[in-house]
Amino acid sequence: MRFCSLYSILMGVLVVRQRIAIWLGVLLVLVMALAPAAQAKGPVKAPPAPTLDGTGGDLSIMGGSSAQGTPGEIYYGALPPNVSYTKPVLVFVHGYNSSAHTWWQETAYHGVNDMYTYAYNNGYRTAFVNLHPDRNMWTNGSLLNSLIDQIRTKYGVSKVTIVAHSKGGVDSNAASVHYGARAKISRIITLGSPHKGTPLADLAYSSWAGWMVDIFGGQNEAVYSLQTGNMNYYRSITPTDTIPYYTFSGYKCGPINSAMWYGCMAISGEDDGVVPVWSTRIPGGIHLKEGYWDHDEIKMGSRTWSYFNPYIQTASLGSAVAMADGLLAAAASGPVTDAGTGREQAPGNIILRGGDTAGAGAPSFPLESGVRSASFTFISSRPDFAATLTGPDGATVTVTTPDQIPAGEIFAGAYQGTVTVAAPAAGTWNLAAEAGQKAGYLMIASLDSDLSAELALGADVVAPGASQALAVALHGPAVAASRVEAALSRSGETPHTRAPFAAAAGSARHQASVAVPAGNAIHNVTTTVTGTLADGTAFERTVVSSFAAVSPQEHGTWHGR
Repeated sequence: MRFCSLYSILMGVLVVRQRIAIWLGVLLVLVMALAPAAQAKGPVKAPPAPTLDGTGGDLSIMGGSSAQGTPGEIYYGALPPNVSYTKPVLVFVHGYNSSAHTWWQETAYHGVNDMYTYAYNNGYRTAFVNLHPDRNMWTNGSLLNSLIDQIRTKYGVSKVTIVAHSKGGVDSNAASVHYGARAKISRIITLGSPHKGTPLADLAYSSWAGWMVDIFGGQNEAVYSLQTGNMNYYRSITPTDTIPYYTFSGYKCGPINSAMWYGCMAISGEDDGVVPVWSTRIPGGIHLKEGYWDHDEIKMGSRTWSYFNPYIQTASLGSAVAMADGLLAAAASGPVTDAGTGREQAPGNIILRGGDTAGAGAPSFPLESGVRSASFTFISSRPDFAATLTGPDGATVTVTTPDQIPAGEIFAGAYQGTVTVAAPAAGTWNLAAEAGQKAGYLMIASLDSDLSAELALGADVVAPGASQALAVALHGPAVAASRVEAALSRSGETPHTRAPFAAAAGSARHQASVAVPAGNAIHNVTTTVTGTLADGTAFERTVVSSFAAVSPQEHGTWHGR
């Protein structure tokens, strides 16, 4: 009996010691996560440039070269003098229309990206991959899976940790869930990744912009895949991953007159100029930080390294991290766990116009009373494009497009310009466009007004030949009368369906049911809302979205175009 009692006491002591050790681990992770500034150390010195691995990638799936490399290439960072072999190997994955160089060379607007410098000075081994700059997540996911194998062999490790920017986060998710890389990855950090798509991709395939952006190559496999309709379909066939995801979002528009500044004009709600905050969260992931960053700077070490470094410092944090994540997710001021999919687009406040300078007639549009300001952004196919806007009071505004949109943006290669008008006159505005040669253009009028329109889709994925329910609601001042028409188009083609909506009580809510054509496709929905307010002034709003049509037999096997 005494022996049994002594044995029980000793076992009890061991259990207590184990629990103390676990909770100390939890406490350590919590302290590091809740006080990231204390963990961050600025770059000590610039490291040697990464070197290109001579073996290359999987030649069977490699394609054309990007601006700074060939898909399938791997660059390896220099071995830090303070290298820690208990820390994971970091694999950096670039975004759309970019390359491995984005992690250590100049950003578009914020100087040199110091992410590699931070990783080097903190003792991490690093690898930087080149994926296809303009292909979808299926092609890039397969390629990334093969590159991870090469990196594991190079460093002699069983798993790596991924740090991905923008679409690179979607490519990493596809590699893990659909191509077998899950067992090779410890965790994934995504910086401004469009896990649920971006409205800018919807805009690129809208009835107003689709044909115009095709002039300069704005439509490609990658942009097609980032439509919200396609990404909602992708989410429906992609199980929640079993490895930890830590996500980041930005709510800064970027420098004035930058491509991201114009992107903010077209996206409703908070966004980084390319990706809305609601799209950066992934089901099952932990959203670590929503910061004052634009899409170009969120990938910089000086912006985000200190926030995710505590979560990657050891190759395996085990149960302590899982427990800490649970505590953090439950904390009101801490990271947030994404519980599922779904759209969260904010009501829209824009008017779209588009065409070419050789078109007949002068396009017009109304502005209602109470508009505090109107920002007129033009995206064109020529740098000598000029648009003249004439208000109902006879006042004129001229907008030119001298600035070319840089690589890495959805409308890369086009030209842009904007003018903001304070307290614009209510009434009909006329638009006249000209250029040295025939030019295509898109106008985005972003209004600071209490009136907004919201589009709801009946389903994210429907079967071809079935019906899709659409509903539009107006928010703000009293509406005397309104009407809605939706133009449905497939892959940027001429609209195949134009559907008027039936008005409900008060004429502020409208509903429609549209027949979906045969064949698997992503269908763009460009909705135009017109009417008059109670004071008699006319208004208009444009809302753009998309949805997937996939047959039940091919649901999960169809990967888009």
